[in-house]
This record gives sequence, structure tokens and C-alpha cells, in this order.
Amino acid sequence: MGRVTTEALALRRTPFGETSQIAEFLTRSHGRLSVILKGVHRPRARKGGGVDLLDHSMLTWFSRRNSRAMPQLVERRVLSHHPKLRANVELLQIGEFLVELLRTLTPEDQPVPRVFDLAVATLQALEAGPPSQALGPIVLAAQGGILRLGGFEPVLDRCVVCERRPEAHRMLRCDPGRGGIVCAGCREGRDDSFLLSTTAAEGLRRLARTDPRELEGVALPAELENSMRRASERLLVQVLERQLRCRVPLRERVA
Repeated sequence: MGRVTTEALALRRTPFGETSQIAEFLTRSHGRLSVILKGVHRPRARKGGGVDLLDHSMLTWFSRRNSRAMPQLVERRVLSHHPKLRANVELLQIGEFLVELLRTLTPEDQPVPRVFDLAVATLQALEAGPPSQALGPIVLAAQGGILRLGGFEPVLDRCVVCERRPEAHRMLRCDPGRGGIVCAGCREGRDDSFLLSTTAAEGLRRLARTDPRELEGVALPAELENSMRRASERLLVQVLERQLRCRVPLRERVA
């Protein structure tokens, strides 16, 4: 039996009996996993009380090699409950969107420390109370970064088929089904491609490599941001093969 301690973000929780919970976490060292919190609702429990979504905690549990039994939590210390995020409906909905991305795009029992760090950075950016014009870039950075780190990043700087880079083109064709930009010579008749400006394509690539905490003072032109958000949503739907249940509540900006 081994004792494991690591940072974790709460992604889901379910009541278990009168005093216990089963909670799913994204952990920094062990990826996504479920843990049973026995007696967590009892007075003076050493497990930090009941789990809420998006809690950032330090967890300790016992792990048995080759055992299929659910690990049992030993101790939980809450690092951040994100009170400012929870007090704002729009920010909380973005947090719930982030939870669904993490639950959908991260594997079970496989460490994804860079994805974990990006998720924590995104929550910190939201908890800082950014101005409304910065929310779009923060969401795009989080979504694009999770896709990139998970191996699902669309190809937006060259043709996904022949790898030719666009030269002197203001508008490109992006085909979600083929995973990115497709040049005129590689298109196959009718497809599901849509027009995407080179500026929007480059913006999506840059944001996918940007720490969300650096975007508090960033405001994109309304038309550009709207185009980037529509493109990112279509690309994400293709990866997931469905619409997300938690839609980002951001409205298209008016110039």
C-alpha cells in the first residue's frame, strides 16, 4: 500500500451514504481519478469538508497496486475555493465549461501535469476578476491550450494535407473534419470547410500557447474575437463529436 499526495481539482461529486462522498478529481501526478471520501460530512473530519466543483486541494490517499478498489481519501487541504468566481454567474459558467473540457479531454489514471497547470492558471485568471473584454481571450486560451496539450490541436498555419504554408492569403478554408487549414489544391469538392482569416487563425494559435493569467488587459477587436470563437467552437465539436453540455455564456461582441 502506498501513500500518495498531490494537487487536485474537483470535477464531480456524488453523495455516498449519509456522511460520505465519491468525488472525481483531475490530479497533477495521477491524472483523472475517483476517490471515496468516507465520513467527510462528520464534524471535525480531516478531509476538508464536502467537495465542491473547482475546489483546488492537496489530496492524500492510499493506493494499492493492481487493486481495482476505489482509493480512499486520507486527508484533503483546500488551497482555493475560488469565492470570487462562485459569486459571479458568468465566471462560474465558464468554470463549469472548463470542468467539462477536462472531464472529456483528459484520460483516466494518466498524469497530465501541463493540462493541470493550465487549468489552475485559468481558474486563477477568472478569480482575479478580469474585465469582460478579457473573458473571450481567456476562454480561447484555455480551450486551445487543452486541445494542444492533449494532442488535438488543429493545424492552422499550413495545409493539413500538403503542409504548404499560405502566402499572401487574407482568407483561408478551415475544414474541421480534416483537422485544420486546407489549401485550394487539396480540397475535395464540397466539404464542411468554412472561411477563416489568416489573422483569426494566427490568433487562435497564439492564444493556445498563452498563459491565461497574462490576458487580463487584452481586448481583441469584436469582429476578430467573434470569428475566432465561432471557429474554435466548430473545431471543438469535431473533436468531441458532439456539442458540449456546458456552453460558454459569452455573447458575441458588438463593434
